[in-house]
Amino acid sequence: MHFKQLSPTIAIMAKTRTQTVGRWIFASLVASITLFNALGFEHWSYGEVIIWSFIALLSWHLLFARRRIQIDLERQLITTKVSSLYPLTQQVIPINYISAFQIQQRLGQLHGYDLLIVMDTQIEPLKFQYGNLPQMQAIGKQLSTFCNVTLLS
Repeated sequence: MHFKQLSPTIAIMAKTRTQTVGRWIFASLVASITLFNALGFEHWSYGEVIIWSFIALLSWHLLFARRRIQIDLERQLITTKVSSLYPLTQQVIPINYISAFQIQQRLGQLHGYDLLIVMDTQIEPLKFQYGNLPQMQAIGKQLSTFCNVTLLS
């Protein structure tokens, strides 16, 4: 995901074009295979039809899956929404409760890093984003500058 400032008080984090195109290609491939297999369903058992139906359902969810993060300085909120064909979850984090953003290496991974939100009111930090070190440093720096919160590494 990349950081994009829309106005002096509103920013979003959106998927890169490569991530979106890759998801569309993969989902289209699975949908095509499912449609091709659907031509021979009359010769299949009920169990096989159910398995392919489940795969088709997952490919549609993958095709329409969306994670949107909005940072609103006027309302002092970071809102994360995950949806597919319908809303799945929403998380609202008050910016004034955030002590710092922190970059930490993922356990058991050599090149994986987490961007964490350290809050005054929680013992464990919230996992916010993950990726390689240069990505997390760039996003962490942009978030800390925009929200006026310190960045720990």
